[in-house]
Amino acid sequence: MSSLLLQIPDVCWTRALLDGSVKVDGFPVELEPAVFDARTSRRLRGEVEEQYAGTEQVIPDFLVRLSKGLEQTLVALPVFVTRGMIHRKLVMRAGLTPADLRGRRVGMGRVLGATSVFLRGLLADDFGVERKDVRWVAAEPIESDGAMGGEWSYLSERGRFKSSELLPRLGSGDLDAVIYPGGAGGHWYNWVAAAGAGKSPDPYGDLEAMVANSSDLCFPIGDAPAHVSWFKRTEIYPLYHFLGLRREIAEANRGLCEAVVDAFDRAAREATRYMSPDEKDSCERELELLGVDPNQCRATPLHVRTIETCLDYLSADGLLPRRPSMAEVFPFN
Repeated sequence: MSSLLLQIPDVCWTRALLDGSVKVDGFPVELEPAVFDARTSRRLRGEVEEQYAGTEQVIPDFLVRLSKGLEQTLVALPVFVTRGMIHRKLVMRAGLTPADLRGRRVGMGRVLGATSVFLRGLLADDFGVERKDVRWVAAEPIESDGAMGGEWSYLSERGRFKSSELLPRLGSGDLDAVIYPGGAGGHWYNWVAAAGAGKSPDPYGDLEAMVANSSDLCFPIGDAPAHVSWFKRTEIYPLYHFLGLRREIAEANRGLCEAVVDAFDRAAREATRYMSPDEKDSCERELELLGVDPNQCRATPLHVRTIETCLDYLSADGLLPRRPSMAEVFPFN
């Protein structure tokens, strides 16, 4: 069998795989770290080149394609390579609360961004701010939301500026709130500390630093008690990306899917070896506060509830023509 190339993010949960200390048993799997560029962004949304046996996939895009019968190439594995809390990704102008967003302008990178999907659901569930109540603004062109097959019915404006301009436009008063599109904000080392920490490089800037340095911006629901209370009530931990594998490869290689999931699970258990002391302390603090480990692979009850909630929110968004079952989402689980 020729080698199977997977592209995955270079984060502490995958580093043991990338440095070779954890391997996929029984299969010639090679792993390549992802870089942030336009091609990788398209790859995350299903445009995967032939040389890759699998790559990470944005969960809402995949679920929408699956519900439309358009996902013929990839199958999902319960390997959640990107995940995190969403509360500190909601940034608002000081003096406003989430309940004040009715009739106001809320910016986001794109409609199908995982944090956008989960935060729209949170605003509706916790503050009664429904999709129809908000003037939604998407920064990215409609091609980035191509899985929808058309424009989102609740969107007011699209593509007039870049995602990197969302926070500056919030600060200038052009927007009333922003769902931050980058990777910062949701990590355990952001929310467990009272003031957060801008420790991860991000293409859209250092979220924590930008908010801390502005008297006009705030995290309205960003403190640790808000996170813990929400988690205890909902029992979900938002998942952003999972690993997609070519269906033909999964079908032709019996045992491959389980071997890949097992390897990622073992790598996640080695993650603390790649953390700084502060990161390790924050990670342990998150586990203590939540009472469950959200970093495991496999379709655990926590992850299944989260995917089901994502489907609930996409349905409320009007973006699912039908609701896929868990057996369809993870056919090789």
